[in-house]
Amino acid sequence: MTAPSYIGIGDIHGLDDRIDILLKRLPAEGTLVFLGDYIDRGPSSNAVIERLMRLEQQRPCIFLRGNHEAMALDALANGGDARKTWLRNGGEEALRSYPAGIPAEHRAFMERTLPYFCTDQYIFVHAGLLPEQQPEVTEPQDILWWVREPFLKSDYDWGRLVIHGHTPTFSDRPEIRPNRINLDTGAVYGGPLTALILPEMRYVTMK
Repeated sequence: MTAPSYIGIGDIHGLDDRIDILLKRLPAEGTLVFLGDYIDRGPSSNAVIERLMRLEQQRPCIFLRGNHEAMALDALANGGDARKTWLRNGGEEALRSYPAGIPAEHRAFMERTLPYFCTDQYIFVHAGLLPEQQPEVTEPQDILWWVREPFLKSDYDWGRLVIHGHTPTFSDRPEIRPNRINLDTGAVYGGPLTALILPEMRYVTMK
C-alpha cells in the first residue's frame, strides 16, 4: 500500500503572492499541512486567509495555529495589553490589510486551527516540542512559542520526524536534522517560502 502523501508548508506571514505561486508548483495530490503564521509582518494577511479558505474547498488541508494567530485571537478577545503585544509583533501590518476590520469568517478560520497534527511517521507542529514530551502532553504555549532552545538543540528522538516552522533559518534553506526539519526559511525577511513533499522528502521553494 502506498503511504499517504503530505506536503508541509512553512510560515507565510502575509505573503499572498508567494503562497499563490508556490501552490501552483506543488503536486495536485496529497494533504497540505500548513505550519501556522499565516498573518502579520507581510502586507497581505487578508488575502492569505482568503486564499487558504478557498483552497480547503478544493483539496485536503490541515491548518496549524502559529503564535501569530494566537496573538491575534488574544488581541481580538481581550484588547488592552494583548492588542499592544500583537501590534508590536506584526499586527499593525495585518490590520492595514483589513481596512474594514477582520471579518467573522477570518476570525473563525483562525479559531479552528489546530495545535499539532500527527501521523504514524510525522509530527507537524508550529514551533516545536520539549524533549521527551509528545505533543498531546505539551502545553499549547510551548508548541506555539517557547521551545526554541531546548528543542532546536535537542537530539531527542520523538519516534517520528518533527516538521516545524517558527524559527527562521536565514540561510534560504530548510534546516534538516535527524529528528526534525525546520521549514521556516524566512520568507517575510527576504528568504524563500518552502514546502516539503512527503514521503519523497522533496523540497519546493518560492522566493
